[in-house]
Amino acid sequence: MKNSIKSYFYKSANLKAGFIALMLLFSVQYGFGQKYVTSTDSDHNNSILNLATASVTDPNNALSAPNGTSAVLSASGINAAGVGIVSSDATLTLTFDTPIPIGKRAFIRISNISQTGLSINLQSVLTVLGLFSNQTIKATANAGTTEYKLVKDPSNNLFMEVTSTSAFSSIDVNLNFGKSVGLLQDIDLGRINLSIEHAVTYENSIFTPCESLPFAFVGTNPDATGISLTLTDALQDPEKAIDGIVSASNYSLLQNGTVAGVSSVSQTVYLGKTVPATNEVIATISRPGATLANLDVLANITIQAFSGASAIGTPKTIQSALLELTLLTSFTNNELVTISFVPIAAYDRIVITSNTTLGANLFTGLRIHEVGSRPPVTFTGGLVAGTQAGTALNSNIVNATATTIPIVLPGFSIGCGASSSFTYKLFNVTQNARVMAGSLPNTLTLLPNGTLQGNTTTAQQGTYTFDVEASNVFGQKKVAQFVITISSALPVTLVSFNAKAEGQTATLDWSTSAETNSDRFNIERSRNGKTWLEIGNVSSNHESLTLKRYFFTDANPLDGENLYRLKMIDADGTFAYSHIESLNFNSKSIVNLYPNPVVSSENLQISVKDWGKIESVRIINAVGKIVFESANSLITGINTGNLTSGLYVVQIIQKDGKIDTSKFVKL
Repeated sequence: MKNSIKSYFYKSANLKAGFIALMLLFSVQYGFGQKYVTSTDSDHNNSILNLATASVTDPNNALSAPNGTSAVLSASGINAAGVGIVSSDATLTLTFDTPIPIGKRAFIRISNISQTGLSINLQSVLTVLGLFSNQTIKATANAGTTEYKLVKDPSNNLFMEVTSTSAFSSIDVNLNFGKSVGLLQDIDLGRINLSIEHAVTYENSIFTPCESLPFAFVGTNPDATGISLTLTDALQDPEKAIDGIVSASNYSLLQNGTVAGVSSVSQTVYLGKTVPATNEVIATISRPGATLANLDVLANITIQAFSGASAIGTPKTIQSALLELTLLTSFTNNELVTISFVPIAAYDRIVITSNTTLGANLFTGLRIHEVGSRPPVTFTGGLVAGTQAGTALNSNIVNATATTIPIVLPGFSIGCGASSSFTYKLFNVTQNARVMAGSLPNTLTLLPNGTLQGNTTTAQQGTYTFDVEASNVFGQKKVAQFVITISSALPVTLVSFNAKAEGQTATLDWSTSAETNSDRFNIERSRNGKTWLEIGNVSSNHESLTLKRYFFTDANPLDGENLYRLKMIDADGTFAYSHIESLNFNSKSIVNLYPNPVVSSENLQISVKDWGKIESVRIINAVGKIVFESANSLITGINTGNLTSGLYVVQIIQKDGKIDTSKFVKL
């Protein structure tokens, strides 16, 4: 948990490049309906006699996605002899092509707030918040009553979050020097500049089942009562709660300080969109640096989901969450702990609140290392490839297949994330010799990547069931059951097993140095290493003490990668598998897919001779459902992180109606 991880929130060291990459990802993988500004207008009001001027420079730079440019609003004020203080204001109108619904939010990226002739620190968040509260900087939607606030993204960039009580299609951003009382003081002339890069709304009408939120925003100003914000510094580094870095030194600090009266302070995380009630609220937290004199104060720190201004369910106290997960000891030892719960309805924000009671005079607060929303983890197990007694085992549970003996298991699957994004460990398993349930031979070890390895002995023959816990970097965990059989040693000594391509056929050859009571070799083929099909068999020599060679030809290999193995079967029905050989037969289609198979969250690259001739691209799963469709040239490839393991068909529809079909496998 102390290493940097990729967050389920949007994170980029370079805002411009990151936003562009993020939007490309969304257009390919999720089909997001984010809206950007499609037109702009500007206005300015100079003071009488033009003593204080205002301007809007390059208003069209705020159009569409961020591209490194910005519109600049400027307003000024002056102490004019015989006139007094006069000022000007400037307005930039940002218009979307379709209305933004009630309750949905627009985010306006602001930057480079600067001043000339003024002795104020506009780089200070408190100063900028002051410009919002006195309406020096103001946002107004073209319908309903507008609410706007200052928020930050994971990279510490500032945004204006705008909502309205009515659907709206445009926003006026106004910079009014005259609203800032006392800015001039003894200065004769002052000017404030405000840059606007873009405006965007991220709402999407459809929430996909395993969708992770790639972005979020946090409020820069805590909601607080009963304390002085300037004295306690109640909310420090709020953006670190959503930046994707989970480490002991990276956190947002929420605190009341030591107060004698009733107080309350809270931090809000605004999710990029409304998420379903089944999504878990997840927070990685630790205690603040000061010693907690009384652990009961943890009952005064709550975490709660909201939909707009409406609370969802009852607040979850940090104390109860830690007790439910038996994490209270870890928390008191100043360790990072992850708590989670499922709200009772859909939500779009998460609020963490710290309270003190009358006369408590105790330090209360919380370090928030990461907070957000994640879909729940699903995890199923199956039959793990076993080995012969007396030989080494090296099998990965991610390749476990369905089984009915000794129990019914569907085979390995893990939802909402690639198998490689989880770590695995044995769960309540006793490792001592031959026990039929909840146990494994004590010579076997399960590695964090899911590989079960070690040596076996003749005394360890048998079938074992065992539980495995999968966990991801967000602290989510799930347990599934697996089965493995340590079979009796077969009287076949396999010397070699090879596969080679000869034109469009596959030739397999293998040899044995000794056979006793052996029966046959079944030849099995697979595309993905999970589902195997018998494509032929060869009788053995039954009894032999000399080198014997065998051959088999697969005249109709699959298009793409072919995996082959031998199932060596004894006369009494016991069997063992050989190692796996791989051959690849390339398609003659004008389309080339790579890599194939695709693992984890790799991008599937589609190579087409001329994208100008292509109408659209579709991906169809094994049951005939279209899981992806795009009319764009997919130069950057398709992110496969949201696809489950299995076989997929890619259809390239040309403008002349011709359809080229290719296949790929997601492991």
